[in-house]
Amino acid sequence: MDTFMGFSVHMDFEGQKLAERLFQIIVVAFGAVGWLYGYYVQDFFMTVLTLGAGFVLASLVTLPPWPIYRRYPLKWAPSQDTTTSVSNTESTSSKKKKK
Repeated sequence: MDTFMGFSVHMDFEGQKLAERLFQIIVVAFGAVGWLYGYYVQDFFMTVLTLGAGFVLASLVTLPPWPIYRRYPLKWAPSQDTTTSVSNTESTSSKKKKK
């Protein structure tokens, strides 16, 4: 299932790594700025509010599978019919036994 209501719903491995890194950077930066601002105004609520805003921003940036997170798709091997490969294996092993 690659789409849901016309929107792509997957990320590749490099995209997941990038999204995780961006999330951490945004949350830590907003946490540090929020702590400094809260200390300056002597209001812990402003610290929590700033951290919450950073969390919301980081979620909007990293949770949807934006095209930047789908730049390196995996190259899958073509599928093989298992019944054909099993019967071919059996026929070659039976030929070896007859010799």
